[in-house]
Amino acid sequence: MKIVVVSSPKDQPDEIVEVIRMFEAGLEHFHIRKPRLNRKELTEYIKLFPEKYRKRLVIHSYHGLAASLKLGGIHLSRKHRKRGKFYGFRLYLKRKFDKNLLVTRTFHKLTDITNEKRKYSYTFLSPVFDSITHSTLSGGFSKRALLIMIPQARQPVFALGGVDAERIPEIADLGFEGAVLLGSVWNSEEAPHIVFKKALEAADAF
Repeated sequence: MKIVVVSSPKDQPDEIVEVIRMFEAGLEHFHIRKPRLNRKELTEYIKLFPEKYRKRLVIHSYHGLAASLKLGGIHLSRKHRKRGKFYGFRLYLKRKFDKNLLVTRTFHKLTDITNEKRKYSYTFLSPVFDSITHSTLSGGFSKRALLIMIPQARQPVFALGGVDAERIPEIADLGFEGAVLLGSVWNSEEAPHIVFKKALEAADAF
């Protein structure tokens, strides 16, 4: 099972150092979701990462930076998908000239994971469990529904929402191919890279 980490939308102490430690421990992809940063600020943030790790970065905004900074991929939000055929054509061109470019998205409805015809590198389903970051956000799916629908997905689905190391066996049993860490990493009393290592060790069993 694969483990993905998403950035905190807010600045975190020693964030870059902690992510680099995760890369060194085996993290394949780090999703950068920083909605408060403008294009220049996001560029400066990305440049804090050594070039050897840039292909492991997936950005959720200002997708043009993926080409100029030689990043690993882009994540499509609802806003991007609403832009219609023109954006879809631009996305086609991006992938044509960089066949290794990751393109990911998030689903919030189970029916969408079986109906979606576009091909993604992998997808997130959220919220699977009660959110660690947002106390008012509860898991949105029954275990029965997940067991029925996840195997029918057209592409890899990773569990997002309330995910920590202890949840990994359950996530595997439900049929997910990966797990996404967010609140468990950035809201823990332990160092973020330690939380990641525990989740990775749990995932290695599946």
